[in-house]
Amino acid sequence: MTRRYLAAAVAVGVASTICLVAQAILLGVVVERASIGHRGAGRLVPLLAGLATTFIARAALAWLGELAAHRTSASVTSALRRQLLTRAVALGPSWLAGVRTGELTSVAAQGVEALDVYFARYLPTAVVAAIAPPVLLTWVLWSDWRSFLILAVTVTVIPLFMVLLGLEAKRHAERQWERLSGLAASFYDLLQGLPTLRAFGREQAGRRTLEKAADDFRVTTMSTLRIAFLSALALEVLAAVGTALVALFLGLRLLDGSLHLAVALAVLVLAPEVYLPLRRAASEFHASTAGQAAADRIFEVLDEPEPAVSAPAAVTVAESAEGPSATSTGAMPRAAGRPDAAALGRSTIRMSDLRVCYDGRAVPVLDGINLDITFGEHVAVTGESGSGKTTLLAVLLGFVTPVSGRLTVGGIELGDIPLREWRTQIAWVPQRPYLVRGSIADNLRLGDAGAGEEALARAVEQSGLSWVLRRLPHGLDTPVGEGGLTLSAGERQRIAIARAMLRDAPVVLLDEPTAHLDTRRELSLAESLGPWLENRTVILAAHRLGLVGRVDRTLALSGGRLVGADGVELTCREPIGAEP
Repeated sequence: MTRRYLAAAVAVGVASTICLVAQAILLGVVVERASIGHRGAGRLVPLLAGLATTFIARAALAWLGELAAHRTSASVTSALRRQLLTRAVALGPSWLAGVRTGELTSVAAQGVEALDVYFARYLPTAVVAAIAPPVLLTWVLWSDWRSFLILAVTVTVIPLFMVLLGLEAKRHAERQWERLSGLAASFYDLLQGLPTLRAFGREQAGRRTLEKAADDFRVTTMSTLRIAFLSALALEVLAAVGTALVALFLGLRLLDGSLHLAVALAVLVLAPEVYLPLRRAASEFHASTAGQAAADRIFEVLDEPEPAVSAPAAVTVAESAEGPSATSTGAMPRAAGRPDAAALGRSTIRMSDLRVCYDGRAVPVLDGINLDITFGEHVAVTGESGSGKTTLLAVLLGFVTPVSGRLTVGGIELGDIPLREWRTQIAWVPQRPYLVRGSIADNLRLGDAGAGEEALARAVEQSGLSWVLRRLPHGLDTPVGEGGLTLSAGERQRIAIARAMLRDAPVVLLDEPTAHLDTRRELSLAESLGPWLENRTVILAAHRLGLVGRVDRTLALSGGRLVGADGVELTCREPIGAEP
């Protein structure tokens, strides 16, 4: 799309420049013949018709150029915003947790929108600036080499000014974008935390932080505008001086009769047109610097590598009398074939010497995790806060990349399985479920977009969401705010569980599913979940033991390692490389 648009912009620029030259020539000839040749109006009709044609052609070409520019800009920005959001989702919660929500929202909204100026205005103007001056100077050289020398010298200075001032303007624009992103992030954070700040009487501190961010943005914006205005003034003065010199020397040569009036008028008409594209390009460059600064951040996100679920295992070689042999972290041969998605969901999950580290933490979160989970098995993982329960589920979901060890499904490296295909086999209830703006039914259908009324009703009943809906005015059609602001934490948790039920996946990951429920509701949920969890692989991360008694195995995370109910650390039951 962009290449086609650039090709069209080049064609329109060349055609418009040719029309401009023809227009200047015809205008000079018409004036000369009417004033000096004393030709009648009838004899000038063909020339006037040609002149009118060039005006109409230039207007039509300008309209076509604008149309192509805006359509291309809309297409590119829409595709870029879609790619940005898709990449953010693919990078997962672990990456999103390290990014300020307001900053990312600002990039996706204002940042991409700022690129509209770049594609719709700066890019076509830059193309014309690269084409028009050389074409016009070529004709001026052929018609009057003295005027060509004046124009060539002054025009050559303009790009030098543009580069020097442009670099300074870009530096200020990048700083302005950083301030704007910080302001957006601070404002979003303040809005989200306003109830808490008000509860503790700290809203004035939040206000001062926001005022400081706004003032920094104001100062940076004014410095950017100062650079833009100074550069525009410098280019205007240079263009005015160049045009005045051309007009002066043309007038002197007209007086001594060494130059035809038609040529002089044509050169005089084209002289400011030589500078005009460069001046416009410089002006649009300053208008597009915000978009270019935002583009750097956009492509940082797009270039962010997706987590590789299963890191290549480290191979340790031990010398012995029988020669080198791979230890238990040796590489397992890749399976010749891969089962379909449905078979993957019913396969054994094996973690072997899995190790996960986070930046800023001195010790690994998970260290040497060895665990086999067969299909249909229910496993509970307990441990104190920060022990790594959520991280263990994030590894299974592909949101976190282990630094070493193996993770296989049915004997196949999870890294060799497309994440989208694997995730279709998983129903996940996070510790803090997120709800989008819309109705409760809309949020439930995120689990299955094609779910009918009967499926919704079954999920609502099994999850115990029905008691929540009875208290709401419109039942499933009750609107909820972004993030479920109009609902309590327990109600949001119920919706997340119902959404997971609607997904009907063979692997179920539950992260503190009863954290926001009282004891009575917890026991009720345990009873309703029982039939649904049958014939599914279930991994439950929990503090409280209300659901733990209904699982096949209870494990505990301690010091980054898994231990069984007897306190003995789990080790591999078979050498790595053997099929589970």
